[in-house]
Amino acid sequence: MIVSSAVTSRYQAAVDIKATRTVGVSKEEAAAAASGEKKADVDTFVKSGEAASGETKKLSATDLQKYQEQREQSFTKMINDIVSKQANAGKKAEQLAKKGLTKDFFSDLVVTPEQAMAAKESIGEDGEWGVNAVATRIMDMCVALSGGDASKVEEMRAAVDKGFKQAMGQWGSSLPSICSQTHDEINKRFDYWKQNGSLDGYQYQSAASNSKE
Repeated sequence: MIVSSAVTSRYQAAVDIKATRTVGVSKEEAAAAASGEKKADVDTFVKSGEAASGETKKLSATDLQKYQEQREQSFTKMINDIVSKQANAGKKAEQLAKKGLTKDFFSDLVVTPEQAMAAKESIGEDGEWGVNAVATRIMDMCVALSGGDASKVEEMRAAVDKGFKQAMGQWGSSLPSICSQTHDEINKRFDYWKQNGSLDGYQYQSAASNSKE
């Protein structure tokens, strides 16, 4: 499983933008601080738009910590959003699969057989909200945000767990089984990453293929 630089940049930018808006520093400033280019207590950088005048601003340890906390919160929210959307897709598919149901669970509109099939396929093996697709999406984010550093696997796992818990809290009950299956698959990938140093070579095996073995 190889994460392209384009995917890495997209997820990295999405989280960094949300975090730096709250802290009040630019993404470049925070990235420089997080990369280790800093003194013991403060980072010194040229604030955007002030390079010509030579003015500098110090990024304190408190500012850096605030940036990192906001970055983690942004990431967790992204996980929550993805899981919630998958849960909606799963619940819709379950409802439409019930015998004799002819109305959409969410909109109360008449549902055609084609629409019911589309809902089912959306959480299938090749569907947008299937186990493999969502697990891959989330793991791409984890690799991007950690820079592929296997030493941060448990940190990423904890953040993902938190996102799933938040999604469950919003539902007020257990999430659809498709979400639980996805969470299990994500943990398998974390284990593989931790053991092998990367996700390269990981092969997804669906529940159906496992049952045949």
